[in-house]
Amino acid sequence: MCSISGFTWEDKSLIKAMNQILSYRGPDDQGIYMDSDITLGHNRLSIIDVSKAGHQPMSNKNGTIWIVFNGEIYNFKEIRGVLEKKGYNFVSNTDTEVILYAYEEYGVKCLELFNGMFAFAIWNTEQKDLFLARDRIGIKPLYYFVSGQDLIFSSEIKAIIQHEFKKEIDLEGLNSFLTYRFIPSNRTMIKRINKLLPGHYAIFRNGKISINKYWDLNWQVSNLSENDYLKKLNKLLFSSIKYRLISDVPLGVYLSGGLDSSLVVAINSTLCDDAVNTFTIGFGDSTDEFKYAKKVSEYLSTNHYELVLDYKDITRKIPSIIWYMDEPNSDITMVPLYFLSEFAKKKVTVINTGEGADELFSGYPPYKIGANILKPIPTFLKTYLYKWYYSPFKHKQKKNLFNFSIDKRNFLDLYLKNDNPTIIPKEFLNKLLNFDIKNELPNWQLARIDRMTMAHSMEARVPFLDYRIVEFSARLPTKYKQPNFTGKYILKKLALNYLPKEIVYRKKQGFTTPMHSWIKDNLEDIVESILFNNKKQFFDYENIKKLILKHKKSKKQRPFIYHSFHLLTLLFLDIWYEIYLNNTPISKIENLLKI
Repeated sequence: MCSISGFTWEDKSLIKAMNQILSYRGPDDQGIYMDSDITLGHNRLSIIDVSKAGHQPMSNKNGTIWIVFNGEIYNFKEIRGVLEKKGYNFVSNTDTEVILYAYEEYGVKCLELFNGMFAFAIWNTEQKDLFLARDRIGIKPLYYFVSGQDLIFSSEIKAIIQHEFKKEIDLEGLNSFLTYRFIPSNRTMIKRINKLLPGHYAIFRNGKISINKYWDLNWQVSNLSENDYLKKLNKLLFSSIKYRLISDVPLGVYLSGGLDSSLVVAINSTLCDDAVNTFTIGFGDSTDEFKYAKKVSEYLSTNHYELVLDYKDITRKIPSIIWYMDEPNSDITMVPLYFLSEFAKKKVTVINTGEGADELFSGYPPYKIGANILKPIPTFLKTYLYKWYYSPFKHKQKKNLFNFSIDKRNFLDLYLKNDNPTIIPKEFLNKLLNFDIKNELPNWQLARIDRMTMAHSMEARVPFLDYRIVEFSARLPTKYKQPNFTGKYILKKLALNYLPKEIVYRKKQGFTTPMHSWIKDNLEDIVESILFNNKKQFFDYENIKKLILKHKKSKKQRPFIYHSFHLLTLLFLDIWYEIYLNNTPISKIENLLKI
């Protein structure tokens, strides 16, 4: 795992600054390539072929093609074998070199060959063009900024803003963030900085950028027996996890004791001779999952490690965690994930996780609205229920708390449409899953796992999001996902072959935190210290004061949770703005926390 950066002019001091600010993503090696038309930078976290042969930027034999790459191509050995038969000679055992020569042989069609998580940039010195690409699911991040006739790109926003330009908040992006908890487009919260979308590539030539899609999901349902689906899923999972065990450094698994992580551990254990390293975090609270994780660990004989996190650590590290997140995030679970990654790094450098299974197989509670048993209910009513459950801020709340023009958008417009009408999902549940796979996953779940692991120079892998499993899930009939009000039907049926029934059918808990206990003791003081210290034009402070009062009065009531989430979102947004747009030092924000 690594960081990549670059731009279409020559500037050694800028690329050094970009490399330096992202050095935690790749502490093992650093490299720069420059000519009059391009500057490329790279930080390397050595995972496969840790020798100097893997140094980047890397070029082909005659130096006409240069690459910087972040990620893993799991099937690189198979692709290498084909390329060797075509006469290519390799000097390393890296997947980076395989990408380089696959591009030289096939051009942009090389993307169709790769099974992995990746973001890379390839500069062709003869054609004078820059080729940027991102993996199908968006597991690895890639941002770009077009400035006149030039382009600058990087793995993270914090590197791009090392380039001097006028930084402004994108209010359209802010509106989307408040509506969905993430920004479901190529926008970010900073004007003119864009994301390359999952499954897309870009060509920058002669001062112009063209964006193209190379992959999409096909939601035409296949027609197999339940037993055939189970056999196919089992084969795909084993293949996916076997790929994700390829590593020249120590590897482990995050284990919550829930279905998804437990199944990953179970198949890991089946494929490995040595005991799997597993890691769990808790707070010494009733929400902890230690007992479930321990039960799975004992059942599968893993080397299990537990971390108990103190509340004071949460407050102390919030500004740093928000800096590492790179984009605004309202999810408190990024905090324990940060500390769990710090803890696991003492033992391993690569971690497998259970992310993605809920979006593929209908695991989250809101998906119950798409259950087959509810088919007779009108779509408009199911739409209303889903919006009520999922949207963090309703239109009126946004109008009350923020001072900018907010359009009254239909929350599910983006959920229910598809930009390719030939493969549009027909069933309501699949429409929801389609949106979340393409938007919620890359912009929220995967962004969180990437940033919090990379903060500690650790690589996270997501076996459920092998693109073959994603394609399988899209064509799976909904009766095998959410036949009633219990999701992940097919996955649970498969897991019974590897795990105890009480683990498989345990009530879903998710990656929880005792946020409400922490909030009761700390949140109001922190919000007042931070939000009112340096007022922003887009906040309505009079209504924020009213929200704080409501929060104080409702601590023992159900609305307390509701108000807490809103205050947390405002707090995290303000801290992010201070760091990224006002250039406020993290130490100064920490001093305002009164700790």
